[in-house]
Amino acid sequence: MSNYLFVLWIAMAAALLLLLVSAAIVNLRRRCAPQMGPDVVISLLLPVDTDALSGLLDQQREHPSSRTALSEIQRERARSTRECLRRMASNAALLQRIGYSHLQSENQLIASLAQEMVDAGVSVRMYAFVGLVRLRLWMIFRLGMPFLVTSPDLQSLLSTGLLPAYDVLKLKAGNLTALKYSGLNEALNQGL
Repeated sequence: MSNYLFVLWIAMAAALLLLLVSAAIVNLRRRCAPQMGPDVVISLLLPVDTDALSGLLDQQREHPSSRTALSEIQRERARSTRECLRRMASNAALLQRIGYSHLQSENQLIASLAQEMVDAGVSVRMYAFVGLVRLRLWMIFRLGMPFLVTSPDLQSLLSTGLLPAYDVLKLKAGNLTALKYSGLNEALNQGL
């Protein structure tokens, strides 16, 4: 029994060490990344259809008669939801780059708007990460439990947490770009 505990502790220590090394590598790569202007960052934004995501989360769904049709519909909804979550997290990370570049601005209004945008980006990325993890776990455990049709925890997380946080991020990004880069405000609205 003690040998198993020893192996478990060693495995946990190795996993923690691997996590710290990977975090250090990501931080080093981020520091060495070239600085991009806001026009380049805005051009990299991926459009997200939040109405379609809300439709995916709607609990008023049709349930097909065959199990294979139901499984195929669930798989397609999960893929679409995963893609929306990835796009939201990517957009939040890009907008945070703009916010971080203006945190030390001499204009206090721009600095405070940049800080608000960074904070909103953190919320969106956190909700997207938790949503992706829950969706992945639901997909894994659903295979063993075919009677599980929906994931109410995921639906409530996304509808009450992620979608409002993403709307706040869009609002904060729009405020900052309208004040600092008025010419890029329309491109930002189209990119989000």
